[in-house]
Amino acid sequence: MPWLLREEDVLAAIEEPRKGWQRSIAGAVVITRPTLVQTLTPGAAAELDIAWCTPASSPGDGRGTFVVRRISVLSAHRVALPRLRQGALVVAPGGTFERWRLQVGDRLEVAGS
Repeated sequence: MPWLLREEDVLAAIEEPRKGWQRSIAGAVVITRPTLVQTLTPGAAAELDIAWCTPASSPGDGRGTFVVRRISVLSAHRVALPRLRQGALVVAPGGTFERWRLQVGDRLEVAGS
């Protein structure tokens, strides 16, 4: 099972996006393909935390290492800006990033995949 890390601290288990994933996230979802995140469908989470990330560019960084560039909370009945460029979206239940103390500039790593 893959994990989301920040400086060797495990933040969450990474779930695979599946049909209806925006309704029942327990850990985090990392999306590296163009996608649209929304809370419009019936039963969708009341709030989602979203981090827009770009690939880390330092020498020696492994694949699956990202830098947080922007963080927002997606309220109910909303659609987030799509991620169209290279990088990733990290999506978690509302309030998760506050508990993680996630900030712009943090380096996140996907490990154990």
